[in-house]
Amino acid sequence: MNQQDLSESNLADMMPSEFRDLVRRGEWSAVNTNACRGYAHANLVIVPKSLAFEFLLFCHRNPNPCPVIDVTNPGEYHAQFSAPEADLRTDLPRYRVFKSGELIDEPLDVIQYWDENLVAFLLGCSTNFDSSLRAANVQYRYIGDYSTNIECVPAGSFHGFMVVSTRLFKTSHDAVRAIQITSRNLAAHGPPVYIGNPKDIGIKDIYHPDMFSFDEHIQPIEPNEIIMSWGCGVTPQTVALTSKIPFMISHCPGHMFVTDKLSEELAVL
Repeated sequence: MNQQDLSESNLADMMPSEFRDLVRRGEWSAVNTNACRGYAHANLVIVPKSLAFEFLLFCHRNPNPCPVIDVTNPGEYHAQFSAPEADLRTDLPRYRVFKSGELIDEPLDVIQYWDENLVAFLLGCSTNFDSSLRAANVQYRYIGDYSTNIECVPAGSFHGFMVVSTRLFKTSHDAVRAIQITSRNLAAHGPPVYIGNPKDIGIKDIYHPDMFSFDEHIQPIEPNEIIMSWGCGVTPQTVALTSKIPFMISHCPGHMFVTDKLSEELAVL
C-alpha cells in the first residue's frame, strides 16, 4: 500500500506502530497531521550532547512553543517514555537538517547523520489539542504557521523569535472554549500566546503563512471571527537559523512523529 491508496480515514484509524512501520518502509512521506486519531503527535529536535542542556534550558524558558514530552540519552534513538519501540532516525515522514544557520537537507531518514553524541527531544504539538477542540464541537479553522516579532527568552546559544500557529474562531463562545481546552493541555502548547490583530505580533500578511499551511487560498476572514495564535513547535527551526546552531535535526513542518501516548494522557486532568 502506498500513500496514494490511503484515505484520510485509513490514516486516522491506524495505530501508531502501524503508521510508523509504513513510514519506515518508505511508503508514506507526506504531511501526516491526520494520522492515528487520538494519539499524541510530536515535534522533533536533535542536537549534539554539547548543546543539549542549553536547548533543554531554552525549552524550560519558552514552554509555549517548546513543551518537552520526551528526551533521549546521548546516542539513543528510542523515545523511552512516549514510544519505546520507535526509531527516531526513520519514523518521521520527512526531516530537516541544519548546519551553521543553514538548512542543508530534507531527507526521508537521518541515519546518515546519526552519531553517538546526539540527544533527541520530542516537543508537544498543536495537532493534539485540535482533536479536543473538534470533540467539543468548537467551530474554528486553522489557517497556518507564521513567524512573529515575539522574542523567545534566550538560553546559551539559542535565541530568536517565536513561530505561532493561528486559528480563527466563529464566536466568542468558541474562543473561550478553546482557551479553556488548550489551557489544560500544557504538553500541547497550552493556551494561546496572542489574541487579536496579527499585525501586532509581526505577522505581515495573514493570508500568506510564511512557515506552513495546508491551504494555498485562505478564505476571507469574517468580521466576527476571532483570531488567536498559539506557540508552535517550528520555533526551534527558526532559532537554529537565527542562532547559527552548528548542527540540528528537526521534523519537516507537518511531518510529525506519532507517539504511543494518547493526547489525553498528556493533558492536565
